[in-house]
Amino acid sequence: MSHESLNMERLAGRYGFLERAGLLPLPSEDGISIVVELSRMECARVCLPLLLRHSGVAVRIIAVSMTPDFPMEVLARQFSPEEPVLFLPYEKVEYMPNLALAHIETTFAVLLEDSIMVSPGWLSELMWASFDDASVRVIAPRSSTERGEGKKRLHFGTHHELAEHVSYSLGRYQGEWREVEVLTGSCLLFTKELIQRIGGFDTSLQARHLMIADWCLRARQIGAKLALSEAVYVHAIQSLDRYLRTKDESKQTNGWQTYYKKWALESGIENEGLLVPPTEFLKFPQPVIPLGRIPLASPLVTAIVYCDEAWDCDELKEQWIAAREQQSYKYIRWIWIRDTLLDAAPEFPVSEHDVVITVHGEDGWLRALKNASALYESDIILYLSTSIQYEKHYIERVVKAITQGSADLIVSLSTEMEEAGVHLLAGGDSALTLPLERIAYKGGIVPGMISNRKFTSRQLLLHPNASLVIGYIGDLSDSKEAHP
Repeated sequence: MSHESLNMERLAGRYGFLERAGLLPLPSEDGISIVVELSRMECARVCLPLLLRHSGVAVRIIAVSMTPDFPMEVLARQFSPEEPVLFLPYEKVEYMPNLALAHIETTFAVLLEDSIMVSPGWLSELMWASFDDASVRVIAPRSSTERGEGKKRLHFGTHHELAEHVSYSLGRYQGEWREVEVLTGSCLLFTKELIQRIGGFDTSLQARHLMIADWCLRARQIGAKLALSEAVYVHAIQSLDRYLRTKDESKQTNGWQTYYKKWALESGIENEGLLVPPTEFLKFPQPVIPLGRIPLASPLVTAIVYCDEAWDCDELKEQWIAAREQQSYKYIRWIWIRDTLLDAAPEFPVSEHDVVITVHGEDGWLRALKNASALYESDIILYLSTSIQYEKHYIERVVKAITQGSADLIVSLSTEMEEAGVHLLAGGDSALTLPLERIAYKGGIVPGMISNRKFTSRQLLLHPNASLVIGYIGDLSDSKEAHP
């Protein structure tokens, strides 16, 4: 495929996705959070207004003081209460970017230093890589603070000159990005899901670029890809303060030794070539770094959806789409198991980032259901049937029952099941069978064996492992809690 054809195909796919999702012109339904590290007042006075002016209307800025003597109150007075800027004062016991990341509520977020100057179009262009490839979770622009192929050092007399250069670059390289092994610069865009899975930055590394590199390597360990935008350039204002430069150099020297040990690198030479360890070493997972006093927002859930009857009318599809979108719990990966022998309709109610496993025939359908949970690492896995209209707090209640209780596996009992006394079957009975469409369990365990229900091949049962602690929650119209 030619370069031109590939670019046109990408652009067509992007536009189609945005149009279907109703996200035009900004490709993020819930907006974007921008965390700004405040170190120099003269830079912050330039950086924050540019971010407000050139980042679109659906942004929220979280400005954090990186030093105890930063004049936060003076800076805050320059912005009206109506402007979407939250100021977090310095706290000695916390690493401020980690504290700020705990405030992230949006799907996408940006972390940048106050030395960064942006221009029109920078943010929306950065986001495209994640829509082109859902496994891309971290994207960076070119700048003088990146290392290796992302480094680009330019000089401008005015912001107008910077904007003209970026406008030209966007026109020439629009939509282009490349996958890279590591990123180190002053500006990163990433997903909230990634924060939930790997946590924040390792402060033992001291130097910022080493913390960023380490964070990116930990992202790669869970399967995330890193991308460098070919089109976006952000300008970094260089410090002329010799004391600050000397202080940073001291941090780098100490941080390198820690970095060497953490990633089993050969010590002695400090350069970007040694930032990336051998591929085989990335297989050994690093621990999650807590985000400070505010805990990670919510566990990540994988929802496996299966169709156990034909969708023979549009009304049923619309009802299920609405029920899914209205779920009060939002941190969900959706996996659909579709049998074209049962449902051959060309339209299927999934979004751009859903995973759809398409099979033909009952054997492949059942095999896909048994193996789907292995696609992702999640805190909780649950099964949903399209023949059931789940109440909007269903997943939220299930998550609460698992995280606050001692059960390995949770069964959500319907009113009919309670009346039939199903919950009395709990207690280690090897013959115990549970309706798959009402099952949720902790990630990392083997819940049991999935089989067909008697008299019907499409309704499924789970035969739980005898060693599991099973909990039950009542019909979600009630106020009952889980009981093991």
